Amino acid sequence: MKFHFEHQVVLPSIPIDLAFERLTSATYVEQVIRLSGIADEFKLISDEGDVIRYQFVEHVSLMGGVIKRRLPITVKQTRDRNKMTLLYESDLEKGQIIINKKRSFTSTEDGGTLVSEKVDGECPMLYQAMSKKEGHKSLIEAMNKYCTLFNDIKT
Repeated sequence: MKFHFEHQVVLPSIPIDLAFERLTSATYVEQVIRLSGIADEFKLISDEGDVIRYQFVEHVSLMGGVIKRRLPITVKQTRDRNKMTLLYESDLEKGQIIINKKRSFTSTEDGGTLVSEKVDGECPMLYQAMSKKEGHKSLIEAMNKYCTLFNDIKT
C-alpha cells in the first residue's frame, strides 16, 4: 500500500544557509530525528559530508495501542547544497516499509526560510493506519519543533 503526505513550516528570521545546515547535517541529525518524540537509540553509521547514514528506533502503537512495537530504521540521507534539498531514504522491517522524504528549503521575503517536506512510502496493510495517520501526525509535530533548533540564535 502506498502513502503520501506533506507539511511545511516557516522559520522566521532564520537565513536559508543556517536552516539548511541545521536540518541536514550530521552534526544536528540526532536532534532533528528526536523531535518526533517517538525516536530513540540513535547511532550515526557514517558521515561522508553530503551523504550520511544512521539508525534509530521508533516506538509505535498498532491496533489502537493494543500492540506496541520497536521499529529499527536505517536511513541514508543525501543533501544537495545547490538545490537546497535533502533526500531521506529509509528501510524498516527488512524492506517491508520504505519511506522517502524530500525536504526543500526556500528563502522568504523577510529573510526567513520555508521548509517543505514531502513523504512517499510503501507498506503492508498491517501498517497502513500507522504509516498514514501517525506518520503524518509525527511529521507535523517534529516540523513544528524545528524552530527550537535555533534557540541559540539572536533574532
